[in-house]
Amino acid sequence: MNKFAKGKRYKELTNNSIAEEYIKSLEQLYTDIVSVPMFEDDDVMLDDWGVSFFHKESQTEIAWTVIVCMMNFINQTGHIVSPVIKNTDFKFYAEVQEKLCLGESVEMAKDDIGLPFLLGLEEDEYDF
Repeated sequence: MNKFAKGKRYKELTNNSIAEEYIKSLEQLYTDIVSVPMFEDDDVMLDDWGVSFFHKESQTEIAWTVIVCMMNFINQTGHIVSPVIKNTDFKFYAEVQEKLCLGESVEMAKDDIGLPFLLGLEEDEYDF
């Protein structure tokens, strides 16, 4: 396992305005990627980001890469960023990583329509 993939534990996560701005830019990139309708294979170029893809599978993999970057950022810095994230899918993974960094147990599930949620949390804690 490479040194960047190892989970870190923190007593508490810290707020940082620069981290929040960085996460907002990753969130916008993620949102731009997943919001492109891909009904047929078609060249997609997100000019603002210099990101292009052709297949739905590539779109999904690029979106997942952005999620992994965000989770690794939280792991490496120990900053809490989920409160500033508006995209519920992206926020979900930030909350998972924040809990892992605090050494908390994380159990995930999907509801009847396939939306992910963390077990043990009240429903009103999510925007779904």
